[in-house]
Amino acid sequence: MPNLSQNTRLNKLLAVSEASVDRAKSNTDLLKVIHEFASYRGPLEFDHTRAWWFFGTGLLLLASAVILYWIGNISSVALFFYRLEIDPDSFGIGTGFLGIVIAVWSLTWMKSKSDRLPSLSKRIARLSSYFHNGLTFLREDSAATLKELDTEFGDYRRGDYSRKLVESIQGVFTGTLRNLPYTYRQLHYVNQREVHTTITDEKGNTKTETRVVYDHYDRYSLVIDFPWVTGISVRSDYQSKNDYSHPMDTTSPDFNKAFRLTGRSEMLCAKFIKPSTVLHLLKLFDILHRPNLEFSDSGELCLSFESSDLFAYGAQYSLASPKNFYAEISAGIELPRLMSALQWSHALSELHDDNFSSLTPTNRKEK
Repeated sequence: MPNLSQNTRLNKLLAVSEASVDRAKSNTDLLKVIHEFASYRGPLEFDHTRAWWFFGTGLLLLASAVILYWIGNISSVALFFYRLEIDPDSFGIGTGFLGIVIAVWSLTWMKSKSDRLPSLSKRIARLSSYFHNGLTFLREDSAATLKELDTEFGDYRRGDYSRKLVESIQGVFTGTLRNLPYTYRQLHYVNQREVHTTITDEKGNTKTETRVVYDHYDRYSLVIDFPWVTGISVRSDYQSKNDYSHPMDTTSPDFNKAFRLTGRSEMLCAKFIKPSTVLHLLKLFDILHRPNLEFSDSGELCLSFESSDLFAYGAQYSLASPKNFYAEISAGIELPRLMSALQWSHALSELHDDNFSSLTPTNRKEK
């Protein structure tokens, strides 16, 4: 197939590097992988010369099959094949099929090889963003964790057909005033509904058919240690299970249109919804889509939303430019959207910490 000396060497480097990235435990491990690419002598791309030759051969076979189809009805040509005891139609079909197989295989091979370096670069950048921001993946029993979360928050009680936790990541945000431990979770849930369709047959008779439709959704959340507010819900979506028994409107029409505020008591609502808090809560729409806030009695905030790109990162370089990529990974990959949400949460804590305590919350529950 292609140039074995170049392609075999690069394939070996990629295989070893992919295994090393799978085992990586720190940014240092990732930098060692990138260093191997920076030290590699030779082009960091596969030689596709022979693959293109195979692709061209496939196209020629396909073209030959088409030509044979058009001239197959000429008696002299058909007679030639019959003398060789070959059915011209079958021969043309076989030639065309072989041409398609060779052409498709060549393109598939080239694409698979071309994707390996960018794919590995993205994995390295993604892991670097986790390491740089001190994030840890949690291994949880989805059903057991959801049952525990249900006791604190109504936001997780979604999905009348099924629900499960897809991903759980833990970290600590270091703010100017305090540290905020948090856990990010992705909830996938499914709602079941019936769709009724009226069908009319040829005779004009009608009947109603019923089919079951399953709607799939994802909801994302940050559970943050937040002992400064309890017994309050502020939601912008339909999840009424978040609500407490005492609703309250504010003097802000914009807030009342955007959120529904409820609390365990009117006094708690009044204490929470200061003018500065109203303005701060409205800023949340600049960061997250359809946000809900639920302050549990145990001193935790569930900030949930529909935004799926909280862990979006921007890496300018890749393994195709290993020296620049090394410098970028060495500096650490930032997560600006996650940091914006956490900085907003930290600012909210400043608005509601009457003691201006600089200590980390101490009532964090083990999860």
